[in-house]
Amino acid sequence: MSIRIAKSIAKTGRGAAAALALAVLSTLAACGGGGDGSASTDPGTPGGPGTPTDPVTPTLRVGILPDTQGGDSGVALHPMKAILDLYARSGVNVVLAVGDLVENGTPAEYALWRGLAEQYKGRMTILPIMGNHDPKGIDQDWYDTVEGFIPADAQHMPGSAYKNYALVRDNVLFINISYGWLERAYDFVESMVKEHRGKVDHIILQTHNSFAGNRYGLVRENLVDGSLAIVNDVRFREAYDKYRKLFAEHDVIYVSGHEHHYARSLIRDDSDLGFQQIISGDSAYKGYETRFGEHERIQNVLMHKVQHEDTGFVDANASIFTIQGGMLDYRSYFATHSVARNEDGPKELATPQWKLLDRFVRSTQRCEKVVFPGSVPADIQRNSAYDPSYRTSYCASASGHRARLLDGTNRSFNRYDTRTRGMSATPGYSYAGSNMEMLSMMYRYMFISDESFSRNLNNSRRARLVNEGTGDEEIEVRATTIDLKKLVALNWRKRGKDTVSDVLWVSGIAGQTGTYIDPWGRAKDITTATGLPGSYGDGSESGKLPVRLPAHATRQWELSADQSGDAYVLEFALPEGADAGATTLARRDANGKWIALAPASCISKLPYQAAFLSALPADVDASCAAAVGYDATKSAYWARVDKEGAFAVVTR
Repeated sequence: MSIRIAKSIAKTGRGAAAALALAVLSTLAACGGGGDGSASTDPGTPGGPGTPTDPVTPTLRVGILPDTQGGDSGVALHPMKAILDLYARSGVNVVLAVGDLVENGTPAEYALWRGLAEQYKGRMTILPIMGNHDPKGIDQDWYDTVEGFIPADAQHMPGSAYKNYALVRDNVLFINISYGWLERAYDFVESMVKEHRGKVDHIILQTHNSFAGNRYGLVRENLVDGSLAIVNDVRFREAYDKYRKLFAEHDVIYVSGHEHHYARSLIRDDSDLGFQQIISGDSAYKGYETRFGEHERIQNVLMHKVQHEDTGFVDANASIFTIQGGMLDYRSYFATHSVARNEDGPKELATPQWKLLDRFVRSTQRCEKVVFPGSVPADIQRNSAYDPSYRTSYCASASGHRARLLDGTNRSFNRYDTRTRGMSATPGYSYAGSNMEMLSMMYRYMFISDESFSRNLNNSRRARLVNEGTGDEEIEVRATTIDLKKLVALNWRKRGKDTVSDVLWVSGIAGQTGTYIDPWGRAKDITTATGLPGSYGDGSESGKLPVRLPAHATRQWELSADQSGDAYVLEFALPEGADAGATTLARRDANGKWIALAPASCISKLPYQAAFLSALPADVDASCAAAVGYDATKSAYWARVDKEGAFAVVTR
């Protein structure tokens, strides 16, 4: 949880139901979902506000297609089409199909999936992997379905071709591992990383199951609830620490499906170096509730949105990586709909209202800090990590240009509840020989035990043994309330002709707006509702307190293209040899123009003081709109801002 510094990382008998589904497929092309991209809510215009732009470096756009299993429909054709239509309009080149393409692995279901996917084949490369539903059929049907989609230059894992394979496109390595195989694929994954690391800037691994999930996840299923009799559990135990180290060292982005809700988190290895996990959401007709929540032993949850079908709606989720050289811009969207089967028709998905849900920017040269929510009790020991301040150390670019965040507190954050779940050991079968031993493993791999010197911010008794000594004895993972963290990143990119300094991208501050949901995705009011018992964070049975949100916190899921967030203070050192009298600190606008943060007459000559986080310096006129200064003793600009984006020193 200390600042991460990443310095230039080297580069058939299916009856009437099947007939009806096929009829639905044949009419999809005439449905909405947009072919012209004219809707004002459409995020698919390449190079939109805040997207990294570089006229020299080729752009690669990568989309994620979550689980498309369709229940009785076999394949959820309407959300699948809506998402692929969006990707076609957005110029997406590669699509990661994260598994559970179909419900039961039948030839008729695969024909449905393939029939729709092939409509997009000439416009994008679709990379499918198996989920837990796909192996219900037979392998040859899988091969017949996917062989025509996986490019000829893919490198396949020996013995499991078309299930586990790697592919390089531009400066990105894609590693694709099917359900039930990650546990056995470490050698292949490692070999692909080592072979290609020097030739790519980015590595994206897609598999079906989450590493540490809110509902499922390899850590809980294969380690805590693992069995000596199950080969995959044994293999994952052997590879667990190696995977965390490999993924963290090589900056891998881990993409999964399976959970039918959206989540993004930072997963840490034993040195506290992290890699990002994205649970891609939903493209099916069902949503799952939140069960276990954050694994605080190894994980910080950065975004989480659930929409269970019991609410009457589910989400379709679409996420796009825009990659240009060392820069990666990620945006995730959702469209809420009430379609429950193919024969319902597209309904809301005829013209889906895509809304921006989550985003981040990262470069291969960056510094990162996990920022905790402002709900952390002020009087607890901080465990070296529970810091709600945006303040950072200096972060230097490859050219030696320096910047840092001086001030600001995480006051606008999201919150969610989990539900109570039970688990128990099976002596002689599970790794744990007793429930007490399983509880111990839970604290070894998942949760932090609450102590006076190391508080568990999620619950005072995260998991506990109940009904001890009786036939009903089990481990209870308590329902609790969890506040999201933020991964704040200072990303560097080499200067262009229009800047004096290298360009700094600030990311991770303005992505949360004060939403609060129960385990099924029903809205709660974070400003009035108290969290569940034990969640306050001080070791008591109190619940998290209602939050007094700042004015910019909308409590809505949708983010604007230029979302305001908490006020923070940026310090940007003047590059060596530059003239303070001829330069100024600027932010790039949506049109790519550099706009000075303040006119020369409004730039203070005072060093930054904490009072300036909410007030203007005394030496500037009250009519000045922004608090900006130049500290001659440090040869550095400082500025109070409330937006993310690109900043640089430019000529006046």
